[in-house]
Formats: sequence, C-alpha cells, structure tokens
Amino acid sequence: MLYLVLLFLCLGASAFFSSAETAFISLPKMRVKHMVSTKVTGAERVAKMTEQPERLLATVLLCNNFVNVAAAALGTMVAVSVFGDQAGLLAATIGVTILLLIFAEVTPKTFATRHAERLSLLYVYPLGAI
Repeated sequence: MLYLVLLFLCLGASAFFSSAETAFISLPKMRVKHMVSTKVTGAERVAKMTEQPERLLATVLLCNNFVNVAAAALGTMVAVSVFGDQAGLLAATIGVTILLLIFAEVTPKTFATRHAERLSLLYVYPLGAI
C-alpha cells in the first residue's frame, strides 16, 4: 500500500515538473516584462528564472527524470507483488508507461501551455527552493 501511495506521489511530482517546464518555456518574454512593470507578485522571480532557461531546464528535467525512474521502480514493485514476476514486469512496463504519458506528461503540458502565466507565478517559489 505504501508503494502505491509513493507511486502516485511520484506521478504528481512528475506532473508538476512537466507542467513547470512547459509553463516557463512557453511564457512570452513580453508578457514577463508586462508582469514585472505592473508589479505582479512573483513576476521579478519569474523574470530572473526565464533569463537563464538552461539552468531552469536542467533543474526541471533532472528532477522529472528522478521521479519518473522512482515511479517506474515503485510501479514494478507493486505490479510484481500483485501479478508475480513475469506478468508483473509486463504489467508494470505497460501500466507505468501509460500513467506517465497521460497523467505526468501530456495532460500537464497541455494545461501548462494554456495557463503559462498563472502556473509560472505559482511554481516560481517551489522551483526557486530547488
């Protein structure tokens, strides 16, 4: 049960990092300047992060890869305990891949593309701590 909870926490963390990557990368520079000039809370931190996209991208991708590998390991442990060795490995490979693609990659990135400004302001403080 603990492994299943940890698996879903990893999926949530992966969704966070995937959406953060897309939100910051797709945020237009002119929009960031406007946010700073109108003194939107957190806008200066967003501007600072977007000035060094390679650093932001390296951090986000490293963290995302870490939680994706952890999700794969946890998913394998759960599936093997439920289905046995061979069937568990197959179930984990298929199941974790589908979960990661839908809930930790495609859906968060699609959402972040549509809400880049709001998410970048929301994510700037947690990412700054990393």
